[in-house]
Amino acid sequence: MPDPGAGTSLGEAGGQVAGALAILYAVGKAFAWIINWRDTREQTRAAKMQAWHDELKSREDALDRKIEDRMASFEHQVGELTRVVDKWRLAFHLVAAELLQRDPQSKALLQAQRILSEAFPLNLAVPEDMVETLGQLDVARGSGR
Repeated sequence: MPDPGAGTSLGEAGGQVAGALAILYAVGKAFAWIINWRDTREQTRAAKMQAWHDELKSREDALDRKIEDRMASFEHQVGELTRVVDKWRLAFHLVAAELLQRDPQSKALLQAQRILSEAFPLNLAVPEDMVETLGQLDVARGSGR
């Protein structure tokens, strides 16, 4: 039996150093695993956030396209309805002019004209784009002399 009072042998000292190194190695690996786990978690979270952002962007783009398509459809419908109403107004004025010659005091025709005048007031203002075009024509005509 070894004597407890005697010093440690070289083998025991080597075993203790090896044990200490093994413990330090294990602790180092544990720290590395924890740091790597946090980095991996952050990368995974960032990837999920990017995927979520991409999906939202895709949905937003699809919604924008849908809204633009619907607006174009509405603008087309409004244009068509405007043309139809303009044709009805013209037809009414043609018929009304003929009927007013026969009966200038016709209350129904006078009331219909009043209703149309309220719904479609006569606007004598020249649209801005037309003013610009007329100005360009004036300039072109002036320079052509």
